[in-house]
Amino acid sequence: MVTAAFGAMITPAFSQDSAASTLDGKTQTFEPDYFAQFAPQTAADMVARLPGFDIRGGEGGARGFGQASLNILINGRRPSSKSSGANEILSRIPAGNVSRIEILDGSTLDIPGLSGQVANITAKSGELSGSWNYAARFERGSKPQLGDGGINFSAKRGNLEAVGSLGLNQFSFTEDGDETFFDGTGAAIQDRDEKLRFNIDTPNVNLNLTYLRDNGDIANLNLSGSRRNQNVTVQEDFLDLTDETFSGDSFAATGQDRDVFEISGDYSFDAPLIGRQGRLKVIGLHKTEDFGLTSRFNFETEADGQIFQEFLRDDTLTEYIGRAEYTWKTGKTNDWSLAVEGAFNTLDSDTELTEDSELPSFENVRIEEDRYQAALTRSWAVNDKLTAQTSLGAEYSEINLATSDEGADSFFRPKGFVNLSYKLKEGWTLRTEVERNVDQLDFDAFVSGVNFASETSDSGGRLIPEQRWNSNIEIQRQNSTGLSGRIRLFYNIVEDPLVQQLFDDGTQGLDNLDSNAQFYGIRGNFTWVLDDVLKGLRLTGEGRVRDSSIRDVVTLEDRSRSGRGLWDYEIGARWDIDGTPFALETEIENSRRADRFRIDERTDDVLRRPEIEASITHKNLFGMQWTAKVQNIANFELRRERFIFDETRNGDLIQRELTRRTRGQRFSIEVTDTF
Repeated sequence: MVTAAFGAMITPAFSQDSAASTLDGKTQTFEPDYFAQFAPQTAADMVARLPGFDIRGGEGGARGFGQASLNILINGRRPSSKSSGANEILSRIPAGNVSRIEILDGSTLDIPGLSGQVANITAKSGELSGSWNYAARFERGSKPQLGDGGINFSAKRGNLEAVGSLGLNQFSFTEDGDETFFDGTGAAIQDRDEKLRFNIDTPNVNLNLTYLRDNGDIANLNLSGSRRNQNVTVQEDFLDLTDETFSGDSFAATGQDRDVFEISGDYSFDAPLIGRQGRLKVIGLHKTEDFGLTSRFNFETEADGQIFQEFLRDDTLTEYIGRAEYTWKTGKTNDWSLAVEGAFNTLDSDTELTEDSELPSFENVRIEEDRYQAALTRSWAVNDKLTAQTSLGAEYSEINLATSDEGADSFFRPKGFVNLSYKLKEGWTLRTEVERNVDQLDFDAFVSGVNFASETSDSGGRLIPEQRWNSNIEIQRQNSTGLSGRIRLFYNIVEDPLVQQLFDDGTQGLDNLDSNAQFYGIRGNFTWVLDDVLKGLRLTGEGRVRDSSIRDVVTLEDRSRSGRGLWDYEIGARWDIDGTPFALETEIENSRRADRFRIDERTDDVLRRPEIEASITHKNLFGMQWTAKVQNIANFELRRERFIFDETRNGDLIQRELTRRTRGQRFSIEVTDTF
């Protein structure tokens, strides 16, 4: 079996062979035959077809290891590698290795923090198996994208299991458009033609080793590395309508390189404590991230001549984590977990700014964070219908801006949650949760930065993490042959929210706000299997409507949080044509975000037409699966309005910018196969 090779930091919840019985019939099981009509290549393809299920959580931004958030398990254990996302993990498992997938309730497990639907993928591995994929994409106005593909494998020899992957990921697009600048009275003063080019390459490699000892001990070693190269250019030709000598052209180029390496491991074993049988897991992780940024801007007019600006940034981020988890039972329905964790994070950042012929200016920033936390969690079945999970813990942290003379800031924060799950009747479940949480702090906000194209800059500041009270209530329906889905209402209170503020030296940047912010809304998803109407037809959808309230530091009135999503939707249909190897699929999606605010600016972005795509798949052509896809059928258009005020948004409007960009249609061929 594949077991814990997919994530070193995982807690055994139940054995592969006893999962269904452990949950006392509260499991919905999907055998491989259920997915046969889709001809899945990997476990990721199978999970994508689970009715009413959507993956939550993701890689990268979690605060330490902490409690589980990703709602997938591999053979009853949770993946928690910080550098791998759910689809990446699941893509390493060939579909032929999956014995079954179980949908269960997170509150029934002894994994702290898991709530709602959880998918447990039960898989096995043999000598050598895997999958590969390749995609070629062609977009109007862009160079062909011929470097996207990857290979995944799993193998077992004796007690040693290996799972690995190599990905060559490439994505690019082009946006063309026009800009019109207006003065404060509404008169047009400048016209611009704009061409944007975006290209990103992200090759990555992962290797996970698991050693299963005959006595039940499990050892894991995870290695991963990736390189992200991103280049964005914006070329503009502009005509000044008031004075032709101010007409000219500009060219902005921004390049980013990000190298990430992670090594992690754990060892779990049975360990009796005070007369009770339990299991102890010790975990360690080291992660290093090197980031380089180069931003150059050339601006030329007859009146001003040529102006050159350059911004360079070189960062090194490190993270060390040590964690221990001890789990045990008291009776048949009570699971306990005690976890302690320590983490040490650093950022070393060097920046250099050169403007025209002036001498460059330099900045060096070093941030250090020491963090320690502990939590005790209990999961139990109150009765046949009601299950509960509670957790009580705390965190102590010190954040030190080492390049400042102000010393370290220290914090003590309580943390915990209560979640309940109640089975209303067959197929219907009601859940509710209240949680006290601390967000991960983005060290980038400590470092100053500039944007030459928009002529804006941000200063770094002394920041503390946001704290949250999260609450939600959810009702869910499960039906593998009809309509499945869930609806969730949520309301969150955020303390110490980060907002754009004006500093004493006249610069602006992110800083913590004294008052709280509120976030609220509704989200849901559905899968409607319509085999009774047309064999092989299913509809899917997900969406949310939400808003927020935060005190504006300029107007002193409440408004939505800057740039936060207001609504989004994604609706799809797939028809696996019965008796043929063909499948037809289409998808439509759109979204809307709140205005973005700076002290002296407001920007409004609107997607005027939704993204629409359609594809046809042949499931067995020359022994491989081929998909032809057309994207951006409705001709995506971004409409942006930027309002610039005198000193602050309470001042007079001095300029309005109207930007319209379109992106070309895209055609792609994707090929996948297993071995």
